Amino acid sequence: MSQLKVNSIVPVGGLPSGANGGIIQVVSTVKTDTASFTVSTGGEHDYTSFSVSITPSSNSNKVLLTGFVSCSLSGGEQDVKYFINRGGSAINAARGDADGSRSRVTAGNYSNDYVLTSIPINFLDSPATTSAVTYNLVFRHTSGVDRTFYINRMPSSNDNSKYSRGASVLTAMEVTV
Repeated sequence: MSQLKVNSIVPVGGLPSGANGGIIQVVSTVKTDTASFTVSTGGEHDYTSFSVSITPSSNSNKVLLTGFVSCSLSGGEQDVKYFINRGGSAINAARGDADGSRSRVTAGNYSNDYVLTSIPINFLDSPATTSAVTYNLVFRHTSGVDRTFYINRMPSSNDNSKYSRGASVLTAMEVTV
């Protein structure tokens, strides 16, 4: 397995005076195995088995989260949704505004028994700390009954080429400001 470890990524000529945005640290988690869990009606699942931890070197630096999660949901046509947690609490700046009974989420997509969907992850966080911070996803659905989430696989998973296995990636990059 190859690894790339760097202390800083800066243009060849250096950053212009007063410029921001150098990447000084990158940490990534890749999940290739499958998982499943049940989420009750109107409930959430704090999925801590797919997370990334980073320790910012300055409390003024930001953390850029990128990646995607491959997932599906049992029970036919459904919406799969997630929001981002930092240290066990939702990052409200990474969710839509409150509006009546609507779900405040970061992103979502459509799923059915025969679709492995990929949902993007992309958010620039301001953790304001030099302590380790851990990011993970919390999953929700809109169904009126309990549903099973599947990570990196489809609910229908017969052993033939019609049924996929996927991967999920969560990357945290410390960005200087």
